[in-house]
Amino acid sequence: MYTKALIFFIINFCMGCQSNSQEFTLYQKGKIIPEVFVVNKAYQNAAEDFCNLFEKATGQRPKIVSELSVTKVQIIIGELDEKLPNGGFRIQQQGNAFSIKGTGGGSALFGVRYFFAVYSNSNQFDNETKQKLEILKVPMGLNYTKEYAFEYREPYFPDNQHTESRLWNSTNTIDDTWGLWGHNIHKFISVTDKMMAVVDGKSSDEQYCFSSPEFEHALVLAVENSGRENGNAFKFMVMPNDNFMVCQCKRCKAMGNTKSNASPAVFTLLNKLAQRFPKQQFFSAAYNTTIVPPSFKLATNAGVMISTMPFPKGVVIEQSNKKAIVEKSLQDWKKITDKMYLWDYAVNFDNYFEFYPTVSIAQKNLKFYKKQGITGVFINGNEGSYAAFDNLKFYLYAQLLSDPDIDLDKHIHLFFDKKYPDVSYLLLDYYSKIEKYAFNSRNQLEIYGGLQQAKDKYLKEADFDFFYNQFIGRYEQLSSDKSTDLAPLVTALTFLKLEMRRTNGIGENGYAHFEKDKTVAVVSPEIPLLLARLRKLSKETTIDVYNESGALISDYLASWENEINNKKYKNLFYGKNFRVLSVLDDEYQNKHMLNDGAIGFNDYYNNWLLSTKDALQLEIAAEDVKGATTVSLTFLSNTKHKIYLPKEVVVTIGDRKFKAQIDSKPDTTKHKYEVKIPIIINTKDQLINISIIKQDNYKKKSIACDEILFN
Repeated sequence: MYTKALIFFIINFCMGCQSNSQEFTLYQKGKIIPEVFVVNKAYQNAAEDFCNLFEKATGQRPKIVSELSVTKVQIIIGELDEKLPNGGFRIQQQGNAFSIKGTGGGSALFGVRYFFAVYSNSNQFDNETKQKLEILKVPMGLNYTKEYAFEYREPYFPDNQHTESRLWNSTNTIDDTWGLWGHNIHKFISVTDKMMAVVDGKSSDEQYCFSSPEFEHALVLAVENSGRENGNAFKFMVMPNDNFMVCQCKRCKAMGNTKSNASPAVFTLLNKLAQRFPKQQFFSAAYNTTIVPPSFKLATNAGVMISTMPFPKGVVIEQSNKKAIVEKSLQDWKKITDKMYLWDYAVNFDNYFEFYPTVSIAQKNLKFYKKQGITGVFINGNEGSYAAFDNLKFYLYAQLLSDPDIDLDKHIHLFFDKKYPDVSYLLLDYYSKIEKYAFNSRNQLEIYGGLQQAKDKYLKEADFDFFYNQFIGRYEQLSSDKSTDLAPLVTALTFLKLEMRRTNGIGENGYAHFEKDKTVAVVSPEIPLLLARLRKLSKETTIDVYNESGALISDYLASWENEINNKKYKNLFYGKNFRVLSVLDDEYQNKHMLNDGAIGFNDYYNNWLLSTKDALQLEIAAEDVKGATTVSLTFLSNTKHKIYLPKEVVVTIGDRKFKAQIDSKPDTTKHKYEVKIPIIINTKDQLINISIIKQDNYKKKSIACDEILFN
């Protein structure tokens, strides 16, 4: 059984409980079985939950009664006399009774879980049947109040979808709370042409007109219907579609809309809905076209969900050079509403298997946000697909949203000890290390990005390899029942190890090397082993998706086979120096991505040199590639991310030009396109110029180029 101190620590309620040398007996086998008195129906669920947990802990089920008793031991569950700012509960021992009272049925449920975690042998880490308690006591005169740091607390990870996880961790969920969430208006109402925005003088089916009477009427009916079907879902998110279009109809412009600012019309509608439904709450988002607050105050039951997308990522805001900008943004919103929620992010959405260890950073930022007036927080993690350490992050963020002042290191230690006791020491050592690396680095860590950012921030090659080898060694020694829980993490680790090798290209710590006097790169012996392990793990765990876009491990493995194992790397240009004559993008200054042997797959964020500012022009010494008769270039098409194939490649050697036209018809899918250009290099030639010319319609958009091969 856990000690009381450790249990306090588990659920982050270490302070506030008053105790003395005397104890009050709530239950004693064969002598005392308490009754449960429920104040009103709103607390019936909390009473039932208490009885279920009590029976699990003791083997005895209390009766739920409708009258108070002055002689029998009673558990009173009901309404707290006072309103706590962000919700909460109080547990007290007085006379012959022990009470659990909340600011609503949900808070009382959290209070029930707190009681059992602290005073019984039941908690969220239960994995096995425990011996039934024969006695259950609490301190005489106990009086403990829990107040939450934020009124809305959602760490959006798979674990939060489970009712038990939410109850033990005092978290909220979209499904139970929101009648309308995110960019889902099209699912909430039947959209007609009269509800659509006017953009550039034409009706657009990609954005709404928030001054449309038909649009308002449809929302009113939908809110009324939602109240009848799901009265518990009392919050509604009314926000534009995820683009930068703003309605420019006469009504919207009269309200104050500009071509880039939709806030006047959006928040006018929000206030109308809030006044129409005073018992509901209505939010829009500070995001894209509504990032600027309107000039008027919001209704008391209306608020804003502020996206941190424009804020620096993976750094402590108060230590960044953007602190003043972030503060001003938050204070501008605070002038018009007291309901300021935050939409923050906690994973790399381009690679769920990258660790993104920024919880320590988030702790500092949550304190900052609370000080600025934030009253609710939605932490956007992975939705349903597995992400590395997602269960740990759920647990840690849940504790932080309850109380940002917790001892985070101790909670990390506790989680690994209770969840993965056989490998706890390995996980604790490595995860704590990368959290510290990330916290101490001033480099940003974007929520969409390649592996290089992680390497620059926290992902040290030697540390990871040492950890991986130790972890795999221990994992393979475990019995199948113990290794099953670890298999998803091993899947992520193996994928990440392969990505580290692939992004390192050819050479030290890369996926291949050149042997002496050999012109074709030899793939490292560990690569087939890692690929086989990943294939086996993906099948056993049924984990296939590894990012928000739905990229598949099965396709990733196929890319390894097709692009590396079955397509040997040979290149006279490998590792040679060259000049870039055009202007490189700020984020893509490493020109050697074009000849380092690091092969690009269909993901735009690893091993591709993106060029947005200019058409790409290179100058190469002819001597470095003498003997070559062809030059091959590979490009990526990914229109979703505004990456387009070029129009043409021109290779100039002396006064001779060698060209290749590219079939660049618009394509909605992402794919690679390779061109091979026959060339002639004469002995007197000194320089080779390569010009990659963009399509006329996409000169301001990106092209993505991978390896340039001379053979």
